[in-house]
Amino acid sequence: MTYQETMDYIHSLQRFGSKPGLQRIGALLARLGDPQRQLKFVHIAGTNGKGSTAAMTASVLRQAGYNVGLYISPYVVDFRERMQYNGQMVPPDELCRAVEPVRRAAEELAGDPPTEFEVITAAAFLWFVRRRCDIVVLEVGLGGRFDATNIIPPPLAAVITAIDLDHTQILGDTVEAIAAEKCGIIKPGTPVVSYPDQHPGALAVIMEHCAQNGSTLHMGNLRGVQVHSSDLSGSRVAVDGRELWIPLVGRHQIANCLTVLSVLEVLRARGWNIPPQAVEQGIAATRFPARLEILRQRPLVLLDGAHNPAGAAVLAQALQMLGGRPLTAVCGMLADKDWHTAVGLVAPHCSRLIAVEPANPRALDPAILAAEADLYCPTHICRSLPEAWALAQSYGDAVLIWGSLYLAADLRAIVLDGGPAQ
Repeated sequence: MTYQETMDYIHSLQRFGSKPGLQRIGALLARLGDPQRQLKFVHIAGTNGKGSTAAMTASVLRQAGYNVGLYISPYVVDFRERMQYNGQMVPPDELCRAVEPVRRAAEELAGDPPTEFEVITAAAFLWFVRRRCDIVVLEVGLGGRFDATNIIPPPLAAVITAIDLDHTQILGDTVEAIAAEKCGIIKPGTPVVSYPDQHPGALAVIMEHCAQNGSTLHMGNLRGVQVHSSDLSGSRVAVDGRELWIPLVGRHQIANCLTVLSVLEVLRARGWNIPPQAVEQGIAATRFPARLEILRQRPLVLLDGAHNPAGAAVLAQALQMLGGRPLTAVCGMLADKDWHTAVGLVAPHCSRLIAVEPANPRALDPAILAAEADLYCPTHICRSLPEAWALAQSYGDAVLIWGSLYLAADLRAIVLDGGPAQ
């Protein structure tokens, strides 16, 4: 298949929707020779911080000299972000060669065809084997217990990042119920790493699953961190006497960094050579789009994919670093998210808000979004993203683009196409 034919095939599978369960992915991988059994993994689940934690972990392991695969979901800029090797996206021709055998195997399965995510996951495993990855940092797609990535054998470490309410119609309507789904990635004897500022109810569930599986639990100590500086360029901290520069913005990224340090300690205990210099250089070199990403400095343009209450709370906290300077927000949300709470957290920090519609069938009507945001700041409605970006620039203020990752991806391209970031 050509690259366009490959992408058309992948996206055609959307008609099967999301169907939790490991039977389809198991049958598909069996026909492909079970490539996942030839790989070693760090498996990461959670509500918020999965992507940042995965990116930092992979970056450090690269600096330590390992050949590292990285699998993330969703992507922001380019579909090929989902599969990376040593910091580089899968080349188009290699993606085609990975998907082709998966397509043939999928066509041989009768009755219950694999979903888009299952096909992509299987193709990623094949590609990582072909690239001879020493280790794969594997991000869960949704939940954990029945997510396609959970078909892997026991990983080197199972990581649970911050847990909060999201996808409640699928995972449950309490933090404890969601934590139980995430903890489905914990396999017998597997060391577990938890986010250090975990919700008490979620932490209790994590501890219970560790006890049931004979797994050790590892958590960083936030009280032991000295924060020398934290602003919109990142944070400079000291952990156990070690100076670290975290280029990802926000106090929550300090906690995510502690999660990564715990993962690295688990790997060291299992024989992996990760020198302190690799830790410092790897964390400092981490880049991740749409996580309080600065697209421009003058005027300041921030991009953040905060689409649930926990993410919005983190964003609101980070906006306090602006010191009350005028801020124009461009926002678009999906209707099936808790957008009411998210708007209530972020809109009070904005001078005005421009409501738009993300390119997704589940998008929230911008008129409804504007009516809610109008309780906190003046609002406008734009029916196209270029129109919204032009209006945002016209005020001459700092600009915040936030909400759905679908919005983040499209507006990021528009902003950067307007000229290089300064």
